[in-house]
Amino acid sequence: MLSRLAMSDAAQTEYDAVVYPTGLYPQTHPDRLATNATLFGLDPAPVEKCRVLEIGCGDGTNLLTMAFSLPESRFFGIDLAAEPIRRGNQLIEKLGLTNVTLRQLDVLQTPDDLGVFDYIIAHGVYSWVPAEVREKIMAICSRHLSEQGLAYISYNAYPGNHLRDLVRRMMRFHSDKFEAPADKVRQARALVKFAAEAKAKPGLWQSILKQQLERIAQYTEEAFYHDDLSGINQPFYFIDFMDHAARHNLQYLAEANLPEMLDDGFEESATAALRQLADGAYLAREQYLDFLKGRSFRQTLLCRDGLKFTRSLLPERAVNLFVAGETRPATTGLDILSSEPADFHGPKDAVIATSNPVAKAALVHLGTIFPLSIRFEDLLDLARRRVGSNSNPDDTQADRARMELAEFLVRAHAIDFLELHSFQPAFVTQISDRPAAHRLARLQIQNGPKISTLRHRTMRLDDPLGRHLLGLLDGTRDMAALVAALADAVNSGAATIPGIEAGKIKPGDVPKILLEQLKPNLQSLANSAVLVA
Repeated sequence: MLSRLAMSDAAQTEYDAVVYPTGLYPQTHPDRLATNATLFGLDPAPVEKCRVLEIGCGDGTNLLTMAFSLPESRFFGIDLAAEPIRRGNQLIEKLGLTNVTLRQLDVLQTPDDLGVFDYIIAHGVYSWVPAEVREKIMAICSRHLSEQGLAYISYNAYPGNHLRDLVRRMMRFHSDKFEAPADKVRQARALVKFAAEAKAKPGLWQSILKQQLERIAQYTEEAFYHDDLSGINQPFYFIDFMDHAARHNLQYLAEANLPEMLDDGFEESATAALRQLADGAYLAREQYLDFLKGRSFRQTLLCRDGLKFTRSLLPERAVNLFVAGETRPATTGLDILSSEPADFHGPKDAVIATSNPVAKAALVHLGTIFPLSIRFEDLLDLARRRVGSNSNPDDTQADRARMELAEFLVRAHAIDFLELHSFQPAFVTQISDRPAAHRLARLQIQNGPKISTLRHRTMRLDDPLGRHLLGLLDGTRDMAALVAALADAVNSGAATIPGIEAGKIKPGDVPKILLEQLKPNLQSLANSAVLVA
């Protein structure tokens, strides 16, 4: 059991003084880790009943969101900073969660009798701590992983971080002259901007500075302060990171985001050279891939040394998974029975083509139910019936259809076009008579615009009326009651109707306008995996 350090005795850390922004990291979810491991031939613990440890959990938002949606699993989080842990425990108490524990604890003081975990997460920690802490992180993974357990460790990587290092040293040289964190952030950004614009005829160096300026502009002040201005920010070559892992009897499985492992987009000669290394020298292949991509960040999955798995994705393992996809045909009037290739759009304007009628039918169906997922076998059966395939195929026909669809879906998953999952979260996309949002979101919205969805994503509600609506969705109000409560908020000045200036609408017209807007707003929440039965 994790031992608690007395909060009053805990040393004040920079993460207490400047709290790192709360966030969710979908790539760290046990579902993602289990799905990837399954596709490579391992048999990870089912996420519905597993044990998870997060090292450097901050206020626990990432961890307790998992715990909220997986009530039969157990979650433990440790962090050196006392204030974020205090805040996280307050939320855990309000939710009444009994399957998650957060402790303020120095990693170096982690006890040996911690127990066994199926998934260990260390996101945004490894590159930002001293060498002895990195050593302890690896030791924890080695000692406390279950037999088929998975460790996720993210870290800054070379060669991409060499340029970031140059600019970081400049910023620290200048910002160290100032005491207040806000002044350090402001001055560091100002220096990069000044240097990027200082030369009348910009050259390569100015181009690098402008790229870095664009990068740091995307950070919040708190994240920038800890990520770029911290005293420790040590990137690693992949091969050196893996040397460290090997010393603790851990081996490389994959990256948490499978598209990062692809060698697409290179010249044919470069792709051929990389693929010669795919089997016997797979670690060297990953390092050369970093050289070609200029990679600056890795999210690596480790498992115990000695475990046997494949170095390529196994389509046959997909048949036990769930499938989800935000897909739609590229053109209207799609003929799914045609053997001609048809394009489909996916997330981020991605496009995929297929001439397989069953695959076309599957993509059409996935788009109609998204964000819900469907079991592979159910999707196969539905797609085959839609194209009029033999409802009672012989074993050979059934196996061929199963493998063709599995191969297509796994390829689509590997490029981030579709999603494969090991479980289905308990959210609904249909609006009931008395709609309900999950309780975690209703508590989070009281403290700010960011909420957790049941797909382990962060959703931001900047509209005060939308935030007020979310707080009302406890399942006790029908549509009329919701409209009445929202109208009271508008008429009292507590909220305004989007697009309508306050005071420019008659009180008697407010309910009608709100009723028109209510269903689209509820459907938006449903489509974001916020509503529950």
